[in-house]
Amino acid sequence: VYQNEIRCHVNENELNYTQNKSAIKAGTSGSYLDFVTGSEFHPYATAVGLYNDRNELLLVGKFSTPIPIPSNTDITFVVRWDV
Repeated sequence: VYQNEIRCHVNENELNYTQNKSAIKAGTSGSYLDFVTGSEFHPYATAVGLYNDRNELLLVGKFSTPIPIPSNTDITFVVRWDV
């Protein structure tokens, strides 16, 4: 059994938006609801996906609890998996 590890680094002010479809205004092409665009909105990460060079999803790591994405500091997720 081999263990692999990769570090997924998120810079400050990256990924500070949601990809949840319920946060998009109905009848628009991607406009967010008002509460999502305010300064009090803070998204959480619930999973990390690893892709290859052809943009194909290879691996999904799910967190046991949602992780807040800070807007003022970097964060690094360490993903480990066994082969």
